[in-house]
Amino acid sequence: MLLVRSGGFLARVNGREEFSDPVTGFVLRQGDEVAFAHPADTRDISTRLDLGQDVYGDLLPPAQNPVVPVTAALDLAHRRLVSACRAGIDRFEVAERVHHLLTTVPTPHTLARTGRRAATVQAHRRLVDHTRAVLIDGPPTVSLEELGRQAGCSPFHLSRVFHQVTGQTLNHYRNQLRVRAVAEDLADGHSSLRTLATTYGFADQAHLTRVFRQHTGHVPSAVRAMLRPASQGEWI
Repeated sequence: MLLVRSGGFLARVNGREEFSDPVTGFVLRQGDEVAFAHPADTRDISTRLDLGQDVYGDLLPPAQNPVVPVTAALDLAHRRLVSACRAGIDRFEVAERVHHLLTTVPTPHTLARTGRRAATVQAHRRLVDHTRAVLIDGPPTVSLEELGRQAGCSPFHLSRVFHQVTGQTLNHYRNQLRVRAVAEDLADGHSSLRTLATTYGFADQAHLTRVFRQHTGHVPSAVRAMLRPASQGEWI
């Protein structure tokens, strides 16, 4: 399983292209043919979990749909696992934390068939992947109008296609990226919420806190405490 902490990349798995970023991961299985590309200029930082099919098979998504929607719960479990491993834990705790992480993996989102031509569907997917790469590269303050300009279409068309392809609005996706970026900085020891609010284009510190809590269920200070090196047994 590949989970992205920051950045993003394009993966071709058995001929199927999937864009992976902090909002979307995927599972590879033995024998899969994989190639990677990096349409975003930002360096990606990812975690690879090597999971035995015999042990974790029931918790993994089906082979025909390798995409893993990364919810706030899954993202936080992932970041806490990384933080604990950096601090130093034994194999038993690693296995327990991995099992906890996998129990948060949601069912992949399946969009309804649209009846559109295959060429149109592919063009829409390319448009969405390009937009995701632009948002990852930043700046976080980019406007919807600027996104449309870079994509070569109207903001209305871009917003409509993005929702059709991903099942979520552009604003919701953008906020997920910003919240994950703030979480990454908190894990790295950044403490000034005012500075983080400015860096990631929030109106102010209160706006950052409100959006962060909406997406994670926690205020930034609580997540910062969760991602600090933990004492044995306190993570559950």
